[in-house]
Amino acid sequence: MKRLFLLALIIIATQAVMAQFRIGPTGGLNFNRQVFKSNSYKYDGLFKNQLGFHMGAISDLLITPRWSLQSELIYTRRGGSYKTERLNVAEEFKSTVGYLSLPLCMTYKQDFKSAYLIMGVGPYIEKLLHSTQTYNINGLNIESGSMRVGTDYTQDEIKPWSAGVKLKAGFELKSGFYGVLYYDIGTADINPRMTVTRNKTYGVQFAYIFSLTEEDRYNRFNNYYEF
Repeated sequence: MKRLFLLALIIIATQAVMAQFRIGPTGGLNFNRQVFKSNSYKYDGLFKNQLGFHMGAISDLLITPRWSLQSELIYTRRGGSYKTERLNVAEEFKSTVGYLSLPLCMTYKQDFKSAYLIMGVGPYIEKLLHSTQTYNINGLNIESGSMRVGTDYTQDEIKPWSAGVKLKAGFELKSGFYGVLYYDIGTADINPRMTVTRNKTYGVQFAYIFSLTEEDRYNRFNNYYEF
């Protein structure tokens, strides 16, 4: 996992010296939940969405007139919560986790005069930066504060790495403004214990992507203002 993360950072760095490379700030809102699976209990329908956010940088490397490789380096706030009552025991759980996330999406662009319709898919990997939790039973706080990070199933509570698949669709104006809806599907189990836990996030993302070459800027603005 660490080698993949380093390789992705190298890809971003090498893109910066290429002619059709663009970069800019990005940010938006997340709606997060965590999915638990256990052999002893079915948690379906218990989870609630939790509001979060993301911010960072996005890059765009043009491969063909319709295909580009978009990479991001962002801080994203995830987490989840649930409430349940079973066998006269009321449980309430809430977690907040922050990751340094790196998605790499192959993106298709359909030209519509002053804008592109875009659709993308690709993997992401992310490193845990911080985590907190609150766990109550029958109104009594059992555990709260930072989660123990590691892969030891006897004592740790969250793994240091996560991964998944990102889906996105939206538009990009040729002037550089970018807006998409996205869905991050966590495929990695982030729980070192017996209960499988995965992050699921959907949200809205905005960016302003700057061209690094004068020729690309000229072509884009010519197309943008051509009616």
